[in-house]
Amino acid sequence: MTAIRTIDIAIVGGGIVGAACAYFLAERGADVLLLEAGRIGREASGVNAGGVRQQARALPEMPLALASVRLWAELERRLEAPLEYERCGDVRIVETEADAGRLRVVAAGEREAGLSLEWVDGAALRALVPGIAPGVLGGTFCPTGGQANPLRVAPVIGRRAGDLGAIVWEGCPVRALARDGAGFALDSAHGRVSASRVVLAAGAWTPLLAQGLGVRLPISLFVPQMQATVPLPPVLGTVLLGFTRKLSMKQMRSGAVLVGGGKRGWGDLVTRASGLAAESMRLGAVDAVEVLPLLARTESTRTWVGLEGLTPDEMPIIDCLVTDRAYVAAGFCGHGFAIGPVAGRLLAEWLLDGRPSLDLSAFRLERFQAA
Repeated sequence: MTAIRTIDIAIVGGGIVGAACAYFLAERGADVLLLEAGRIGREASGVNAGGVRQQARALPEMPLALASVRLWAELERRLEAPLEYERCGDVRIVETEADAGRLRVVAAGEREAGLSLEWVDGAALRALVPGIAPGVLGGTFCPTGGQANPLRVAPVIGRRAGDLGAIVWEGCPVRALARDGAGFALDSAHGRVSASRVVLAAGAWTPLLAQGLGVRLPISLFVPQMQATVPLPPVLGTVLLGFTRKLSMKQMRSGAVLVGGGKRGWGDLVTRASGLAAESMRLGAVDAVEVLPLLARTESTRTWVGLEGLTPDEMPIIDCLVTDRAYVAAGFCGHGFAIGPVAGRLLAEWLLDGRPSLDLSAFRLERFQAA
C-alpha cells in the first residue's frame, strides 16, 4: 500500500509562478510540496520569448508589472545564479500615423498607471535599432523593460526552493484532485498526497484540476510559436514589440534573435502533442523581415511552440477558490513570464499572511461569472 504524504501546502505546477510560490513559501519556513508533471519550467515558462515587459498589457496588471521591475533587479543576487536578465528597455513600434495616434492614447493610460514611457522616432529610434525598416515611424520606449533567458529562470527558482526546504517532485503528474474533509487529496504519480491547502498553477492544464473541486475555469489553450536565428552581431539594442503586428523580437546573449509575438501553432492538452502551423510561421517571419530587413539574409536554427492558458479578457485568474484553502494562478495568456515571480510571491503572502501586499481583486474568477 502506497504511503500517504501529508503536507500543509501542495503546489501543482512547476512553472515560473508555482516555482516562485514554493520558493517564497520555503524562504519563510513553510511546509510545501511542489508537484510538476514534467521538468520544472519546461512548459510555457521555458518556451516563451523571455520578455520582461511592463507596457503592452492590461492596465490592471500594471501594479504587478511595476513590482516585477524591482524583483527582477534583485533576482539573480537572491538566487545566486545567472538568469541573463537585462534591463535593456523595450520599444513598441508603429508604421502609420493612424496607429501612432492610437498608441499615444494607450501610452497616456499606461503613464497614468505609473509607467515611465517616452516617444521615440527618427534618430532616437534608429540609435536603439540601427537596422529598423524606414517604414517604422516611431514608438513608445519603456526604459524598465527587458529580457531574461526562460530556460534558466524557473528551473533555478525551483532548485532554490528545494535548497530552502521545499519538497520538489518532478515527473509527477497529478491525476486527480478532490476535497478531503477540510483539506484536499491529490492522486499523483508519486503517490497520494493529503494537503491542508493547495495552489493550482498548472498553466493550461489548471481547468482540468479545478474540475475536481467543482470549479469551472474559463481558460482555453493558446499555442504561440517561436523561432530563433543563427547568432548575429549586435543588431537590437532593445526589445522590439509590435503594436498592430503580432511580433516581438529580442537578441539573446548568444547573439540569436528570438522572434515571437503570438502567431499560433497547434496542441493537445491530453496527449501533450504540439506542433507548428507552417503558414502562421511563414507570416511571422515576414513580419520580422519587414520590421528588421537584415533578417532576410538570416537563417533560423530552431522553431518551437508552447502550450499556454488563455482567458477571455487576456488577464490571469489569481484567486481563492474554496474558502481560504484552494488558490489558483493561471491563464497568464502568453505574458506571464515577466510578472510570474511577483505573482508567486503574492500567493505566498496570501497563504501565510492572509492577504497579499498588492490588490489582486481585478483577477478574481467572479469577473467572468458576473459577465
